[in-house]
Amino acid sequence: MRSVIFILALLMTISCGKMEEIKDENVEQLPSIEERIEEFAPVTISVDLSGLTEKERKVVELLVEAGKFADSIFWKQTAPDAISIRDSLAKLDTDEAKKLLKLVRIHYGPYDLIYDGIRFVGNGPKKKPDGANFYPLDMTKDEFNSYIANNPSEKELFESQYTVILRENGKLKPMLYHQFYPEVEQIARKLEEAANYCENESLKKFLLLRAKALRTDDYFESDMAWMDIRNSKIDVVIGPIENYEDKLFNYKTAYEAIVMIKDEEGTKELEMFEDNLDYFEHNLPYDKKYIRKSAGKGNVLQVVNVVYFGGDCQAGTKTIANSLPNDPKVHELKGGKKSMFKNMMEAKFEKILKPMAERIFSTELLPFIDKKAFTSFVTLHEVSHTLGRGFVYGNDTLPVRKALKERYSAIEECKADVVGMYNYKHLYEKKLISDDFLKKAKVTYVAGLFRSIRFGVEKAHGKANLVQLNFLREKGLIKYQNGKVVIDEINLMSGIEELARLVLTIQAEGDYQKAGELLDKYGKMDTETKQIIEKFKNIPRDIDTEYSILNLLP
Repeated sequence: MRSVIFILALLMTISCGKMEEIKDENVEQLPSIEERIEEFAPVTISVDLSGLTEKERKVVELLVEAGKFADSIFWKQTAPDAISIRDSLAKLDTDEAKKLLKLVRIHYGPYDLIYDGIRFVGNGPKKKPDGANFYPLDMTKDEFNSYIANNPSEKELFESQYTVILRENGKLKPMLYHQFYPEVEQIARKLEEAANYCENESLKKFLLLRAKALRTDDYFESDMAWMDIRNSKIDVVIGPIENYEDKLFNYKTAYEAIVMIKDEEGTKELEMFEDNLDYFEHNLPYDKKYIRKSAGKGNVLQVVNVVYFGGDCQAGTKTIANSLPNDPKVHELKGGKKSMFKNMMEAKFEKILKPMAERIFSTELLPFIDKKAFTSFVTLHEVSHTLGRGFVYGNDTLPVRKALKERYSAIEECKADVVGMYNYKHLYEKKLISDDFLKKAKVTYVAGLFRSIRFGVEKAHGKANLVQLNFLREKGLIKYQNGKVVIDEINLMSGIEELARLVLTIQAEGDYQKAGELLDKYGKMDTETKQIIEKFKNIPRDIDTEYSILNLLP
């Protein structure tokens, strides 16, 4: 009852979706709650399951059920009051509460992930805590580091990707995920049940090892088994995966679930990239001493259709591809698996990228906004996550991720973009793509920068794309003229190569300071870019997805 009274009182303080107690100049310019909801185009994601056997369909259903438990864990991780705000709003039968609940469900909590993590409902910090809900709200970086310095035997657990940091009797304490989240056991049981129906032995092996990994928070063996899945129509990503939520240290991983059905025809088209992985690695544009002997054996490229997203990947903007596992030890031994989400990409191209391009490019460039170029670039982006060093040069025990800390995610996303674009140069020189397609790739890439910036500059992908845009503008390779975006197509690749060299070197040297300097210099939005972004009003920023599979579950 107290939470209902609290929310009713809160609604009295909201005018046109703006929190009156927030005085920040930028916050006062926020769109209304209704307008922010409309920035996400409703899309129902469906996949044809008719090609699956009865047992395979049962596996898919059980994996989705497991994914729903992963989704429940993420609600606990994303913000301290995400669940209480959601559940309190759900009890209210007012139009205002329903609108707020809709936005809370999109962002998995009371913080707007598009608008710099600003709180839009409830009492608490005005911006989303950098540590999400992985650390005590009142804990500082200095306190964390000081505790480790004084208790070196606990360093590994404190910095683990799989621990929550608690405060008990005033003292910091780590607790492993499988001990802290009761839903972990429920996920493991669903995976074991799904394994019982598996007709593919490699998928079955993975599911059983993943269940074991969830119960121990030791994922190496199951990650290796995931890379070994062969000839399966079904694939799944589930567990604590990405570090984006932890902006304090970039240590802690958030739970997510992706259930996928392989698109066999689309996957065959990726052979060209797969055949050139080591060539890409050996020709990266930086000091040759940093170049590895191989990009990793066993890299897998696949086009899939998404059946279900849950947890981290569903919050705010929806991913259209991924490159996993994140463990550099697995990369060295097995390479990585790059999954391109065909139905997600197609939805975003039609509803977002194409209409955006029509507003900022001259008519002669519009024919070069191309769906195939868009999906191709997303593929090369994911391929490029595998390229470059996973460990700092000269220190094979220090992952680049740990060396760059909270700056890693934005730097890594920037690297994947510019190295991906740079690789078109190699494909063109090897006569694997045409002049026409190369131009389409360049124009579609620039349009994509603006699409991703709209995700919010505080998010890794948004920050990474802003860095690229500002860097290329500084070089005169992208210009604004009379409200239109102009591209120096002839010299664009030279600027991309220069930025690729810079970020690859930062990673190879594990240079935390230079990573910060790059993000500080180029990661800010100026007035001119804001004016371009204004042209996209009434064009969705992203998609608000529902999954038809959920209607089939009990």
